[in-house]
Amino acid sequence: MVDDDPPELPDYDVVTLGPLEVSAIALSARDWKGGSDDANCYVAAVDRGYLLIAAHEPSELKLMKEYQGYWAMSEAATLPGVRAPVVYSIVNVDAAGGSVKDAARALVAEAGGVEPDVLCVKSETADVEALANSVKVAWELGACPGMVAVDDFDAARLEKFVEALSDTPGVHVAFNRVVYSLADRTAEKNGVLAACKRLGVGVVAASPLGEGSRVTNTTHGECDQALVRLLAFLGAMVGGGVQQSPLQVALNYVMSKGAVPEVETRLGTVAWECGGSMLWRLDENAVGILDERCEAVEKGETGDGGGPALA
Repeated sequence: MVDDDPPELPDYDVVTLGPLEVSAIALSARDWKGGSDDANCYVAAVDRGYLLIAAHEPSELKLMKEYQGYWAMSEAATLPGVRAPVVYSIVNVDAAGGSVKDAARALVAEAGGVEPDVLCVKSETADVEALANSVKVAWELGACPGMVAVDDFDAARLEKFVEALSDTPGVHVAFNRVVYSLADRTAEKNGVLAACKRLGVGVVAASPLGEGSRVTNTTHGECDQALVRLLAFLGAMVGGGVQQSPLQVALNYVMSKGAVPEVETRLGTVAWECGGSMLWRLDENAVGILDERCEAVEKGETGDGGGPALA
């Protein structure tokens, strides 16, 4: 039997990361090998409205661009209003001696000649102005796309980087990829989120459920059990009559703070559930309740079922 029903257009929840318009949630392809589970997860994510895909290794970039090519030839890609998935690759420039050109070319060579849509630059040692100049050189030589991002820059480094690129209109800084979740709000407390907003740079939140998904993984030794119950309670209040899971509420908290959660999974069911957090937002009162819980635990006032998870 043949299914003749045309594919449906996803309910896109589009946000802006710098000049880049993408989905309010990102999918990480970390450790993907191209098996059936990975392919099914990709399809589920794209059908759910994911537009931003992270590749951490050259092999993952090659696979994601291969999937992107298959998608482009599908009937779904012809629908009016459809949006194409965007792939970003994270490259360690320090390993290439500080040269963005060399790092980008090595990435493309190892990925079989395919290029990322966004190059996310990771560097812990390079001088920021020198790094920005290296981006300019790479872009001028065609080795780097005009859309770039940075990985784990503090507020001062980010400001210098953006300023150093301000005289090159062909290069745009889309986002700063930082660790952020209910389990680790450092990026909010140290001013990184505020700096991104002020500079017009988006935020992609790595580990949006904390290490080991400890925010919602009740078997994790540092899971705050009381927080999980609070997330479940809020999920019953905000879903418009539909129960939202603790996982969905935890991700939506990150979105409500102006960041795009980067969800790491190889399961289509998980990608689909996480995607359900895109089409609504916690109100200020709900966000404030979660902030209060975090602050109490950070002070050691764990309460019933609390633990050191948010310390």
